[in-house]
Amino acid sequence: CVGSPLAGGRLGDLRLREEHGVSVIGQWYGGVFTTIKGPETRVDPGAILVAVGVHANLEKVERMAMPIRRTGPIVVAGYGAVGQKVVEMLHDAGEACVVIDRMSAAGVDVVGNVLEQAVLDQAKVREASAVILALSDDSESVFATAAVRDYAPEVPLIVRVLRTPNTVRLYRSGADFAISVGQVAGQILAYHLLAEQVSHVENRIKFSRVTAGDLAGAHPWRSPALERTGAKVIAVERAGDVLVEFNDGFTVRPDDVLFVCGSTNSLERYQREFQPAAAPAARS
Repeated sequence: CVGSPLAGGRLGDLRLREEHGVSVIGQWYGGVFTTIKGPETRVDPGAILVAVGVHANLEKVERMAMPIRRTGPIVVAGYGAVGQKVVEMLHDAGEACVVIDRMSAAGVDVVGNVLEQAVLDQAKVREASAVILALSDDSESVFATAAVRDYAPEVPLIVRVLRTPNTVRLYRSGADFAISVGQVAGQILAYHLLAEQVSHVENRIKFSRVTAGDLAGAHPWRSPALERTGAKVIAVERAGDVLVEFNDGFTVRPDDVLFVCGSTNSLERYQREFQPAAAPAARS
C-alpha cells in the first residue's frame, strides 16, 4: 500500500465496504498479521491487505492498494513438483514466467543458483512483477530470500515454506508472504474430509459458516452489536446463491446461512451476541 490513497487511512474514512463492496479483515505488515479492530484501524503503508468481495470489486481496490509495476514476467525459482505446478497455474492465468533452477530441463529458462547475482541478472529479476521462491529446503530459502530482497527490494517476494515454524525466519529475511504448503493442504483436507465448519484463513483469523441466529432482521454490515464483536459477515448464502453485496434495504432472513470472519475471540463474542448454530453442510 506504499504510495497508494489507502496508505495511512482509517478504514472508517476509506469506506471500502460501503462504496466498493469489499470487506478488509486483516493486514500483513513486517511479517506480522493483525486483524481489523474496527473503523479506527489504520492501513499501514507497505501492508498487504486481506480482503473479501466479488472479483470485480477486489480489482478496483487492488488498483488503489497496489501502485506497483504489474508489467514484466513472474520469476519462479525452483522447478520441482511445487514450482512446476505454480508455473502451470500461472500460465493457465495468462502470466508470463521466467524459471530458474540448478538443473537444465524442459521449462527452465535460467540454469544456476538463485543466490548468485549473475543468475538474478540473467533472469532480469529487477524487472519482474513478482518473484516466487519454490525451493525444497527452508534454510536455502532463507538465504535466497535475503539475496533477492537485497538485489530487488521493490519486487514482491513470495516464498514456499516446508516447515511452518520457519515462516518467521523467512519474514525476517525479507519475504512479503510466506506460505506453508503442509498447512494449506491440512486445512483443505479438514474442510473436505472432516466437514469442519470453521476454516483458518491465517493463524489468528478464522472463517465460520453459521445460521442467522439473532442477526435475522438486521443488515449484515450495519448492526452496532455486530461492530462490537469485532467479527464481520462477509457473505450470505440464500436459496443456493452466495451474496457479498448488500444494499441499504437488505436484511438477514432467519433461513440464511452466514459466512463470518474474525479472530477466535471475536467469533466467540459473535456467538454470545447472536446465538447462531453451525450451519448444515452445503449440498454438493
